[in-house]
Amino acid sequence: MLGLSFISLFGVRFSSSRIAAAILILALCWSSTSGSRAGDETAAASDKEQKEQRSKRRLEIMKSAIDDLKPSISGDASESTLEFAPTPLLRYNDETRGFLDAGVWRLGERGRPRALVTIELYRQQEGTAFLSYEFLSMTPQRLVLASPNGARWTPTPTEIKVVSLANAPEPADSAKGRLLQMRQLARRFAAHEDRQGDKVECRLLPQPIDRYDDAEQGIVDGAIFVFANGTNPEIGLLLECGKSDWSYGVLRLSSAALALDLDGKSVYQDGPFKNYTMTSPYTATRRTIALPE
Repeated sequence: MLGLSFISLFGVRFSSSRIAAAILILALCWSSTSGSRAGDETAAASDKEQKEQRSKRRLEIMKSAIDDLKPSISGDASESTLEFAPTPLLRYNDETRGFLDAGVWRLGERGRPRALVTIELYRQQEGTAFLSYEFLSMTPQRLVLASPNGARWTPTPTEIKVVSLANAPEPADSAKGRLLQMRQLARRFAAHEDRQGDKVECRLLPQPIDRYDDAEQGIVDGAIFVFANGTNPEIGLLLECGKSDWSYGVLRLSSAALALDLDGKSVYQDGPFKNYTMTSPYTATRRTIALPE
């Protein structure tokens, strides 16, 4: 007979050779599982890195399009060398609606923006995309934005009306307190858009995309909130306060038919946009570009 040793476990006798075999099998299973997990983690890390690189390249393309736009405003020498903010106020994508990446930039270094420019990247054929520009003037002065790549926008004065906001509290003394008030005031508004009969309720993003002040214009605090369809901003809401009162304005950020309610009552309605001329205070244009991805 072979000399076998036995181990008793929970009253059951096992041969030492069987236990050794079981331990070996468990070790092999753990090694296989560990190796598979490590492989999955490596693949996930590689995929994440590729997405980050694509996102970086797309941002560079959009930023280059913004940098190409050379702005000027007539009638005010101090505003003759306006600059865009170095980073977008809001960045988003919506591949279900056909675009890969987008960003909203503000024009003007301080105070209320002189304009908002939205850049959107839409995939076209392999290796190409079209770059969409969406312009919104926010100044009564004559603005010019010109690019060597063809886009030239010379809008008439802004159509945005800033009006008093009734039943609003006295502005808080601190910036933190005023931000809380602005978020509460923004929730009094509701927005929707209508695209060829398809009415969509837009959601209010919880934080403003821009915050500013301008003592010369009597603006103690100001912010821009947006209502979005998915991730895509459709309507902007301007909220500003002086020392004792609040006001608001509505910003068109979409070509769809738009509506805004305040406390359940309509305060803004505008039909679908059709006047795509480069002198309109709101307009859009596009061009084809290479997409190195």
